[in-house]
Amino acid sequence: MILATAVSVAVSTLFSPAATAIRSEPLPELTESQEAEFREGFAAFRDMTFPNEGLGPVYNAQQCYNCHSNPLGGLSARKRAIVTRFGRNDAGVFDPLTHLGGPLLQSKSLSKECRETVPAEANVVAQRVPTSMMGGGLIEAIPDQQIIDRAIAQQLENPAMAGRVHVVTSVSDGLPHVGRFGWKAQWALIPDAVADAMLNELGMTNALFPSENAPNGDPDLLAQCDTVPEIEDTDDFLGRFTHLVRYLAPPPPRRARQEENPRVVQGKALFHAIGCAFCHSNGYTTESTIPALDGKSIPLYSDLLLHDIGTGDGIVQGDAQGNEFRTPPLSIDTKSPYLHDGRARNMDDAVDAHRGQALAIRDAYFALSKAERKTIRKFLKFK
Repeated sequence: MILATAVSVAVSTLFSPAATAIRSEPLPELTESQEAEFREGFAAFRDMTFPNEGLGPVYNAQQCYNCHSNPLGGLSARKRAIVTRFGRNDAGVFDPLTHLGGPLLQSKSLSKECRETVPAEANVVAQRVPTSMMGGGLIEAIPDQQIIDRAIAQQLENPAMAGRVHVVTSVSDGLPHVGRFGWKAQWALIPDAVADAMLNELGMTNALFPSENAPNGDPDLLAQCDTVPEIEDTDDFLGRFTHLVRYLAPPPPRRARQEENPRVVQGKALFHAIGCAFCHSNGYTTESTIPALDGKSIPLYSDLLLHDIGTGDGIVQGDAQGNEFRTPPLSIDTKSPYLHDGRARNMDDAVDAHRGQALAIRDAYFALSKAERKTIRKFLKFK
C-alpha cells in the first residue's frame, strides 16, 4: 500500500493530478485508535445500503462508493453519478421548490409510485458531478480567519476579481462557520456534509437530518413508501463516514522529481504570471487538536472563496448565489470532463469557460503560445 513516509510529502502533494492508479490511505501520524476508526469508515463507505437499513424511499445511490470511487473518497469513475438540481427563478428570486422535492432530484426510488421527476414549475435545472473528499480533514482544519483574511487581501489587491466568504450555520453545533466543502462552499464541517449526503443521496435519516425526503414533496407518498419511518442510522454510519473523511489522506504524488522538470517549472511560472494563482492559491495552514491534522501547510490550489467566473448554474444555496461557485481545488483525482457539470472535455475547454471575474485570466491564457499553454497543462498534470 502507498503510505506517505512523512507529513511533508503527504501534504505537499495534496491535490496533485495523476494518470496512474491512486489508492485511498489514512493520514500519517494517526493514533492506533484513529486508524481503526478510519478502517471502519472505509468498510462502511463501500457497504451496500438496503431498504430495511433505511435506503430510500427516494435516493441517488445505494452506497457512498457509487459517487466517490476514483479512488474511494475521490471523484466518481461513473458518468452516471452526475446529480440533478432544480428550482425556480422569478424575477431574480430563487425558489428551491422544497415543497415539490427540491432542490435535489433523487433519481431512484423503492417503487414506481415513489419515483421523483423534475416538476414542471422548475425553470432552473442543473447537473453537477460529485466533489472529492480526499484530504477533507486537512481542509476542515483550516481556521476560518485564514479564509476571511484571504478574502480581505484579494479585495485590497484586485476588487474586480476578489472572492467572498460563504458563512454557513452548522447543523452540528448551531454556530456560524466559513464554508469550504461542496461546489458552493455550502458546508463547513465534515459531519454536516456527510449527514446531508446520507439523507439526500442514500435516503438515510440520521441524528442531524431526522426528517425523510417526501417524494416530490408529497407527504402521502412518503407515508406509503417509507419502509423505516423512524431515524434509520442506528449503527452510527454518520460517525464512521465522518472518521473516514476526516482521516483520509491526500493522494500520493504522480511521479517523483517532476518539480525539477524544466517544462513543469516553466508551466508553474506562467501559471502564476498570468494570474491563475489569484484564486487557485496556496498558503493555508491547519490548526487542530488532532496531531495528524495540526500545523500542516496545504498546497490546495484554492482560496475556498466564492467567485463568479461565468459558470454558475443558477442554483442558490445559502448565501451562495446562482452565478457563484467555490474555487475548486486542483486535484489529483480530477479527471476530464471538467467543471461542475462535466461539460469541459479538456483543460483548454475548462479555461475557456472562465468568464465573469476570471475573463482577464482566460484571455491571458489564450494569448500565450500553444507551447506555453502546454507547459501550464504539464504543470497542472504533475504538480
